[in-house]
Amino acid sequence: MIYHSPVLVNEINQILAPFVSKTIIDATLGNGGHTINFLNQGATVFGIDKDQTNLSITTNRIRKLNLEKNFTGILSDFTDLSLVSKKLINRPVDAILFDLGLSINQQKSTNRGFSFQDDLSLDMRLNQNQNTPTAKDIINSYSVQELFSIFSVLGQEVHSLLIAQSIVKQRQLKQFHTAKSLADFIVSIFKQNNLSIGKIHPATKIFLALKIAVNDELNNLTSALNQSLSLIKQSGWILVITFHSTEDRLVKNFIKSSKSQTIITNILKIKPNFKEIKQNPLSRSALLRAFQKV
Repeated sequence: MIYHSPVLVNEINQILAPFVSKTIIDATLGNGGHTINFLNQGATVFGIDKDQTNLSITTNRIRKLNLEKNFTGILSDFTDLSLVSKKLINRPVDAILFDLGLSINQQKSTNRGFSFQDDLSLDMRLNQNQNTPTAKDIINSYSVQELFSIFSVLGQEVHSLLIAQSIVKQRQLKQFHTAKSLADFIVSIFKQNNLSIGKIHPATKIFLALKIAVNDELNNLTSALNQSLSLIKQSGWILVITFHSTEDRLVKNFIKSSKSQTIITNILKIKPNFKEIKQNPLSRSALLRAFQKV
C-alpha cells in the first residue's frame, strides 16, 4: 500500500527534539507519517482521527513496525480534544500537531467524493457515520448566493459567481450525484467561457471549499486550538500545517489573539524547501505555523 507522505518532518523534528519521554497528540493521524516519526524517536503518541479507515490503516502499520507500545489510536474528532484528554490521556502534553491535509487514500478513494474521478459519490464527509449534509446535498439544494459564498470565501475561487449560477441552472435539468460529474461540469464551464486553465484542475478550489463546508472545518479548528492551549505543558508546542490560505488566516488570527494575552511565544512560520517540493509536489502549498505556550 502507498502511504501518504508527511510534510515538513525535518522542520518539526528541529522544533520538538529531543523526543524521548515526551507525550505528543497527533490530532489528525491520517496514515500516521508524523506519528511514526515521533515513535521512532522515543515519544509517546496519542493519535486521533475521525475516519475509521485511516485509524485502522495506521494502527496496522504501526503494529507491523513494532511501534505499538507507545501508541494509542483514538477514533474521535479533534473538536473533542479536552474530553479525549480527560478520559484517555489525563496528563499535560508536550506538543499537539494538526496536519489539515487529506491523506492519499482519502484523496484517491472511490465512494468518498474527494477525487475528481470518483464516479460513485459526492459525499466529502470525513466521518461518514455522521448524519450531516454532504457535498451532494449542498450542490443540489443551496441557492446561488449560498454557493457563491462557499466558493468565494472558503475556496477563494475567482469565478465563484459564474460557477454557482451554472450549477443551479444545470441541476434543474439533472442533479449532481458524483464527484466526477461535478468536476467534469466545472471543466466545461471553463471551456465554454474561454477561461484560462492552468496546471491545477479547474475544480480544485470548489472541491476544497465544499470539503471545508461539509466538515465545518474552520469552526472545528478554532474550537480545537482553544482547547489545545489548556492541554499542553508550559513551554509545550502547538503546530498547525495548513494547505489553504483560509485555514492559515484562521491560525494566524488565533496566534495574534493569543499573543495579545501573553499566552504564547516563539512563533514560527515555515514552508517546505525546494528539495521537499521536488520530491513531494503535494507539499508545495503546505505552511507550518508553530508556537510555544508561555
